[in-house]
Amino acid sequence: MLFHPFNRIKQAILFFAIGAIHFACNPSTKEEPLFEALSASQTGIQFENKLHPNEQFNMFHYMYYYNGAGVATGDFNNDGQADIFFASNEGDNQLYLNKGKLQFTEVSKQAQIPQDSAWNTGVSVVDINNDGLLDIYICRLGNFEKFVSKNQLLVCTSIENGIPKYKEAAAEYGLDFSGFSTQASFFDYDQDGDLDVFLLNHSVHQNGTFAPRTSFMGTFDPLSGDRIFANNNGRFVDVTKASKINSTAISYGLGVVMSDINLDGWVDIYAGNDFHENDYLYINQKNGSFKDEQKERLMHTSQYSMGVDAADLNNDGFPEIVSMDMLPKDPYILKRSLGEDDYDIYQYKISVGYDYQFTRNNLQWNRRNGKFSEVGMYAGMFATDWSWATLLMDFDNDGYKDIFIANGIPKRMNDMDYVNYVSNQEIQEKIRDNKMGEKDMALIDRFPEIKIPNQFFLNKKNLSFDDKEKAIVNNPSSYSNGAAYADFDNDGDLDLVVNNVNDKSFIYENKTNRDTSARAISVTLKGAAKNINAIGAKLVLFTPGEIRTYEKFPVKGFLSSMEIPLSIGLKNTKVDSAFLIWPDNTYQIIQPVAFNAKQLSFTHQLGLPKFNYDLINKHWPLDTKKAVDLTAASGIQFKHQENIFQEFNREQLIPQMNSTEGPALAVGDLNKDGLEDIFIGGARGFAAALYLQQSNGKFIQSKQEAFRLDSNYEDVCAVMADVNKDGLQDLVVGSGGNEYFGKDKHMMPRVYLNQTSGQFKVLKDAIPIYNQSSSIIARDFNQDGALDLLITSRVTAMDYGAPTDSYVLYNTGDGHFKNVTASVAPDLIGTGLITNAIEMDINKDGTMEILLTYQWGGIDVLYPSAKKWKKSSITNLPGWWNFTLPVDIDLDGDMDFIAGNLGLNTRLKATEEEPISMYYNDFDDNGKFEQIITFYLQGKEIPFANKDEIQRQIPKIKKSFLYAEDFAKANLYDIFTKEKLKSSKVVKAYHFANTLFINDGKGKFSAKVLPWEAQISAYKTAVVMDANGDQWPDVLMMGNFYDNNVQMGRYDADYGTLLINNGKQDFKAAPMNGLSIKGQVRRIAPIQINQQRAYVLGMNSDSLRLIGFKQ
Repeated sequence: MLFHPFNRIKQAILFFAIGAIHFACNPSTKEEPLFEALSASQTGIQFENKLHPNEQFNMFHYMYYYNGAGVATGDFNNDGQADIFFASNEGDNQLYLNKGKLQFTEVSKQAQIPQDSAWNTGVSVVDINNDGLLDIYICRLGNFEKFVSKNQLLVCTSIENGIPKYKEAAAEYGLDFSGFSTQASFFDYDQDGDLDVFLLNHSVHQNGTFAPRTSFMGTFDPLSGDRIFANNNGRFVDVTKASKINSTAISYGLGVVMSDINLDGWVDIYAGNDFHENDYLYINQKNGSFKDEQKERLMHTSQYSMGVDAADLNNDGFPEIVSMDMLPKDPYILKRSLGEDDYDIYQYKISVGYDYQFTRNNLQWNRRNGKFSEVGMYAGMFATDWSWATLLMDFDNDGYKDIFIANGIPKRMNDMDYVNYVSNQEIQEKIRDNKMGEKDMALIDRFPEIKIPNQFFLNKKNLSFDDKEKAIVNNPSSYSNGAAYADFDNDGDLDLVVNNVNDKSFIYENKTNRDTSARAISVTLKGAAKNINAIGAKLVLFTPGEIRTYEKFPVKGFLSSMEIPLSIGLKNTKVDSAFLIWPDNTYQIIQPVAFNAKQLSFTHQLGLPKFNYDLINKHWPLDTKKAVDLTAASGIQFKHQENIFQEFNREQLIPQMNSTEGPALAVGDLNKDGLEDIFIGGARGFAAALYLQQSNGKFIQSKQEAFRLDSNYEDVCAVMADVNKDGLQDLVVGSGGNEYFGKDKHMMPRVYLNQTSGQFKVLKDAIPIYNQSSSIIARDFNQDGALDLLITSRVTAMDYGAPTDSYVLYNTGDGHFKNVTASVAPDLIGTGLITNAIEMDINKDGTMEILLTYQWGGIDVLYPSAKKWKKSSITNLPGWWNFTLPVDIDLDGDMDFIAGNLGLNTRLKATEEEPISMYYNDFDDNGKFEQIITFYLQGKEIPFANKDEIQRQIPKIKKSFLYAEDFAKANLYDIFTKEKLKSSKVVKAYHFANTLFINDGKGKFSAKVLPWEAQISAYKTAVVMDANGDQWPDVLMMGNFYDNNVQMGRYDADYGTLLINNGKQDFKAAPMNGLSIKGQVRRIAPIQINQQRAYVLGMNSDSLRLIGFKQ
């Protein structure tokens, strides 16, 4: 089965379209200048990657026509200054020598650089023959259309009068590959001492590559598949099949970086793929082969991955991975651009083997346990438009690596108007038949071209970055692709050079050297005889509270390469110890005093000891109890399976599904044997389960016919309570799923009476309400001796945002209940969007109050009484709150609480002045209310949903705005009318941080945002525990939520987070020691097993887990 033709068109053209608005340069800044862009007249660099599309060859012939070309830096003439080599797509490659003071002169002809006008892509610098002279390997397009080129290896034969001389020798070395080459990276993958090659190739859509992934796995494509060439005494041999890397027709490789990802001393590979193919994370198996562990280690990736880089961004010694994509940051461009895949297409791709991917930049945080958390949205660098190169480098010499991003494209193929034009059947036939004429090309040229400035992000520590665009002097708008860095003026900071389409290249001069404290040291390495530039070496610095690692791999970013000394920023740095690890994993110690110099140089020696990577891997010991998985030993085998229900087809504009909130979970002694048992709910179509604990700590399932008969209910919350006063714990189960509506019986909460036989029996019509339950509390509210109920409601089915009632229900004495909400708790009528309710004594009066959390609201407290309940606000910070957990954090005798929220790793960035809003109204007057969610981008309030999503729900929008350009220019009043917006019910939220609320002893609470590590996902549940044996109450938080609107993406970054109490009304976040929980945890419940405390994890669409902590 192939993807739907229109969506194939949308993807096949997803590389190019609009053109002609130029953003002004930034001539002055309000901040201290970080870089200054230097023009051609200032540097002497006249190179321009000029493209000339024509009827014979253009973006319809080659979809990567506008991807640009690479740039490389290195000292090509050995004069101590970094020079520049530019690759050109349609013109000649050029070599510029550094004359000093940021002045360059072109010597291409003198250097005998071939002037053959092939289609060049990536460029790599390597000393291929280890003679001390830098050589250049150039990837090219070949065996396609008019191009018959082969990759080119320019070997430097001599330096005469300061000018290097080159000879083409690719065939001689076995590197004259011809196909869709993107970039080559030289590395020693087998640790035999010489340099091998990973050749990244890309693909085109002409070969029918939208089939299920399984149809490609294990196949090899002669033009598109990636390759590994092993060095066999100076000649390179194809060992791709033996290496076990993917080499298929769907290898849409656009970026590659080498790094020791798992710190075992062997180089690993990250390759970023465009379109639907997964990115590859190849872990070196130390036997000449690699294993793609992307699915095991990463939760999702960027979708249209372009440039990639890897480096340690938080100074813990472990490398992070950054990949580029194309999410716009400008509201005008965003509103006229295609968004993510439609939900059905997204799910289909998953079903046929492709992984979770989203169209935004990704930052993969290395968790030091073999897993990564994607935190690009938290980091603040997720949206930089059509982004190519990313370089992780230290701008300001503070020892923290920053992020540079080169971006822009002349023809935006994700522009909606462009897509609609080229999707026309007549145009499609012309493209297919290669008959696009001059008039057709002229029409396409009418689409606007938008140049944008390159992006600079300064590391604020804790994986958070500041956008420093305003600190770049004269930052021009451009179409920038390849980028490289070097200290061109030898002043101790790293400058940048970028290769632009249809503009002259420019250099960014780093201004850091004006700060005398921002010192850096340059480290030059001379490696062993067969790897003279020590590619693969590492420099490790131990500083107070940090480990700084620097890896020497020249190829990174996009199509580019840097063979330069390591630059080590030392601003305000005290070096405790330092290790230079050579590519063969031998090492030498560098004394801290050596870092007082400006330059260091080291030569590899034989006989050095092997480096013990435990110095890094075990540097961060976890002082918490070891977590263990008890599931297998317990005998429990239950997997919650969410039923298939595409909620977005019914309500296009909701931010997330409300139908996947299960499973329900309850723990208690149901058979009066003194042992706690487990009830776990099922989704619609799947029965709930009851597990009875045995004296040996194992569990056996108790088959319950009542559960089987009720399997069409969706169980989302449950409590154990003796509702009929017979001394046995019964079950009260709340229904959800958001599928049924009105007064369908499947929306009714249920009472299962516990029989002495061990079987549960449904008490018919026990609870006379219909709702989408979110929580249940059982308590004798009216003090008549029978347990009553509070049942809260999340949403109104099929009407997200509508008022919905929660309920107080009094027990008639036999387990039947009557609704007394109107008379007892009228504040609960029409409230809606309550996500959780929990009991807590907030004022030390011995009576339990009830905390209510809201999506689109604050946190309220209910004061139950036998007569009238009261409600007041604990905090008016409006968020998307999920739960509260009472905990006396400071042991002062009053209860504080943790509140779980959406978290800060989200596209929804908000402040009190610029909140996230939802307008609820019947915008098209068809009797059905819609939800318009808005957010602010660059000071403008815009809809979160894109034009396609809005007009599917509100068809008249398409009539009002036929063209996306008009929609992009329109404000909210233009789109939805002032009258409709003014008459809408509006709710707002701006506080999304997971938060600690501290009680002042009088029932008043102050908010304190939890540590950043506890902000990277949506937390759904938590439990109090003592994680380290110090008697201070700690907290285990869990969550994640996958079923969001695709534009939102999955919240999947958490693997279980401990909040370790420091005794000072604060927490330190830490991962669990020895265990990672991958998936969506909806509920945690403590349970006693063999007189030890354990925890039951109710997981959505996953197996029930039982975990414990060794004492």
